[in-house]
Amino acid sequence: LQAFKPDVVVRCSPGKPVFALPGLITLLSEHIKVYSSVHCHSSVANLPSHLNNFLPTPTVERGDAHLKITLIWKEVGKESELMVSPVSQTFIRGEVNIIRYFARLYPALLEYDVDPSVSAIDTMLDSVTSLLWAQPKDRQPILRPLAVNLGRMEFLCGNKFGIADLALFSALKQLSLDKDLQPELRKWYTQVSVKLMGGKGRRQGRASSSRKSFGNRRKFSERKNSERVSERKNSERQNNSNANDNRKSPKKEIKQEKSGKQNSPKPENNNKSNQQKSGKADNNKQDKNKKKSSPAPSSASSGKENSPPKSVTITSHMGKQELFSFFSDNGINYDNIDHPEVFTVDAMMPYLTNIKGAIGKNLFLKDKKTKALYLLTANHDREVKLNDVAKAVGAKELRFADTELMYEKLGVREGCVTPFALVNDKANDVTLLVDKLLVSGDVETVSFHPLVNTATTTISSKDFNKFLYLTRHKVIQF
Repeated sequence: LQAFKPDVVVRCSPGKPVFALPGLITLLSEHIKVYSSVHCHSSVANLPSHLNNFLPTPTVERGDAHLKITLIWKEVGKESELMVSPVSQTFIRGEVNIIRYFARLYPALLEYDVDPSVSAIDTMLDSVTSLLWAQPKDRQPILRPLAVNLGRMEFLCGNKFGIADLALFSALKQLSLDKDLQPELRKWYTQVSVKLMGGKGRRQGRASSSRKSFGNRRKFSERKNSERVSERKNSERQNNSNANDNRKSPKKEIKQEKSGKQNSPKPENNNKSNQQKSGKADNNKQDKNKKKSSPAPSSASSGKENSPPKSVTITSHMGKQELFSFFSDNGINYDNIDHPEVFTVDAMMPYLTNIKGAIGKNLFLKDKKTKALYLLTANHDREVKLNDVAKAVGAKELRFADTELMYEKLGVREGCVTPFALVNDKANDVTLLVDKLLVSGDVETVSFHPLVNTATTTISSKDFNKFLYLTRHKVIQF
């Protein structure tokens, strides 16, 4: 298991969720290390809220996992599909066939071909497939024999949970049939729910896909959420402190203004004296602050008039075409190659065989102690050790930053990280840690994703330096 480390991609329409996938991850995670990630394709305008936390939260880093699963929400029709090879674009279609694939991939963990009752398993899986395609009036005749079977046995194919149970469980959830089941099916469904979803306190039915994590992963997810809440509360506490400063009594404000320590607006009956003591320059500065600041309250004495407060979420970001327009407006020549979605360097390289120069790989990082944000960019074949990079750039301890924070600052999702995303960091909150090779002129060209992972864009090394100059970000070479 440790020698072979599959990296598969599953595509699924939001209207037909592959509910077996979270269950598969839960079952396999009891024996091997599984890393899962979720992405949303541009064809999906709005992802339903109950799918926001569809897969269990990973407890291992991607590089340490024995199995890597990427789920992409994309309009692919009624049948989900699994891409086995990004090079040959080989697909396995249909949720039941995807379950069969994983069972054959890990026969010691998910018994199928080696099971003596393999014929009975195939019969049950075929019944599930028929159920998924049947008209509503034809579903109960298909479910009735299954209920009779469960009246004699604990699970569909005996007294042991198997892939047929997983397939039927997913089909019932997808078709919203789990709310009106026969007694035998209801008892079985509850038992499977406990096994796959951790049991206690979990909502049944379709809405259960919004759970935060599975089983023993709950503590890991809660700890991550607690850290985010703590950061948000600290930001809100700072804003509240600033607001309280603005609500001080008129007498204290007058004293502070005389000492030159407070520039916030004063009560209306003191306007004339304030203007005489502060002068026209202060009024002009306050006018500028009103134009540049966000709606969140902030103190004029903070000395950060040109930077939005940290609690502000920037929602307007450049996309691929806007980036290309930025290049054209600033005299940066570029070549672009479109290719299928890729989430790893290994999956991307077969599409870039004709590209010369450096091809970048990127990580979005955060200093654990100082909370400083970094975007690390290096040549694709350079070995990067975060501890060594941290020492080289003077950081305390570098960790992977949260994907939500990455989208807020850079406007890109996981798998699309690129130094070109610095164009979206208007507040210059992110520091670029760049491989010397990419900016020294030793290579003629450099190539990165253009804010999406369905293309790769090449510019000259000279123009890359020009781009970094235009964005005004701090750059540290390593």
